[in-house]
Parts: sequence; structure tokens; C-alpha cells
Amino acid sequence: MINILIPACGGADFFKESYYPKNLYEVNGKPMIEQVIGNYESIREKRFIYILLQEECNKFHTDNIISLLTEDVDIIRLKALTGGALCSCLMAVEYIDNETELIISNNDQIIDVDFEQVLAQFRDKETDCGVICFDAIHPRWSYVRCIEEHVVEAAEKRPISHNAIAGFYYFKRGLDFIAAAKAAIKKGSTHDDKYYITSAINEMILMNKTVRIYSIADGTYHSLYSPEKIRQYEKGES
Repeated sequence: MINILIPACGGADFFKESYYPKNLYEVNGKPMIEQVIGNYESIREKRFIYILLQEECNKFHTDNIISLLTEDVDIIRLKALTGGALCSCLMAVEYIDNETELIISNNDQIIDVDFEQVLAQFRDKETDCGVICFDAIHPRWSYVRCIEEHVVEAAEKRPISHNAIAGFYYFKRGLDFIAAAKAAIKKGSTHDDKYYITSAINEMILMNKTVRIYSIADGTYHSLYSPEKIRQYEKGES
């Protein structure tokens, strides 16, 4: 069993013109939230943990929709936005502060990959923390820098290599992520006054944990962060 944690409560500036929230914006005729859950079909034994805004659940019943899409799920409903994705993930501490493997994933992406193969590589190489990466240099993404096979630095919205993070973070033990996240927050490791998962990766490195990447081919990572990117994906352009 592996926990798949999806924080889906951040701001969605590109979707302000839409009546429905970003989670329900349709992609190829299905709500984005359904596409994201379906992307992990290749992982056989999994439990989803979704973090949502209570206001969104009250108005659009997003929590009910998730429960209909997957039986094995825990849903956390927040009354307000947190200090960033890292803080939101810590709201799931009671579910992930354990020895169980953990995936943290963006709520607005599709990756054309067999996740079981990704996990098998991380496990075979005794990886404590791993990220899926694609080739890019635009500052909209997060990045990691490697020496040989090992990640030695992570940066938020700052190209330090060609290894852009595809919104997928693996931790061999959920408790390691919790410890790293708390250490990052204690140090005030923010970008534009928000806490991101990349700061936890840097703490994993400082803890002498093994951090690696899984590289994917061009055109296999599809970010759905804006209506324009969704249209490109629907046309097969991304």
C-alpha cells in the first residue's frame, strides 16, 4: 500500500473566469479531478488523501465527487488557505507520519508513464526521496541539480539545471517527509513567502538521505495549470 497525497486547495488565478473551481474544469469531457485520479490507475495498491477547501466542498460537493471516483480515500477539508503546498501537506500528518511510502502529486497534471515502473526504480536503488523530471529551463517550474545519480539541490521557480520537477514527489517513508517539512518551516525556507515541497527535498539532502530522479521523455508531462494549457493538451499539442 502506498499513500498518494494530493493538495488541491491552492489558488487558481488562471480559472477566475470559470464558475466551477479548477478541480472541476473539464479536460476531454471529464472533470480535471477525475483525470488526475485516473492517471494513477497503474498503481495497484494505493490510498488517496485529498486536501480540499471546505468552502469548495460546500458549494460544489468536490468531496462527494472524489468519494465516487475512488473508494480508498481520506479527505481533509480546510477552512482557509495555508502558507503554501508544504503547509497544506502537513495537514495530513495523522495519515502519513508513518513507515508507509508516500507520493505527493500536483492536482493539475497528467504524466504518460507507468508509475509502477517509477516506483520499482526508486525501490531498486534504495531511494529515500525521488522526483520525476522532464527537460526544461522556464522559471515557472521547480528544479533539481544532480551530481552523477544523486540530487544535491532543489530550487523553486529557479532553473539550476535542465531537470524540471514534474509535480511528483516520492518518499520511502512518510515520516521522513514530515520531519523534513517541519525542519524547512522551522528555518523559514520560503519562496515568495510560501512554503513549497522543494524545501523538504533540500532538508532530505541535509539529512543525508538518498534523493534521485526518474527522467521522462519530452511530451509525456502535461501540466493543466491554465485553460490554455488544457486546450493544448486536448489538441495533442502538449
